[in-house]
Amino acid sequence: MLEDCGAYPMRDSTQNLFVVMGALYSSCLFLGVNNASSVQPIVAIERTVFYREKAAGMYSPLPYAAAQGLVEVPYIFI
Repeated sequence: MLEDCGAYPMRDSTQNLFVVMGALYSSCLFLGVNNASSVQPIVAIERTVFYREKAAGMYSPLPYAAAQGLVEVPYIFI
């Protein structure tokens, strides 16, 4: 099945094209789920901090969400 996987003949039929597309889809899905599960504990801690600071009247949800998004921008380019 995987002979000539990187070569053009792997895409000579519709079935082979779907095999390659399925492999790409499943690998992207696996990487996304893996990354999401590694971020879950951090989000849980930040949620507790947000609830505490919101109850203290420090800020509203919109500026907090904007700041969290802007903080992650430099990591996109690394």
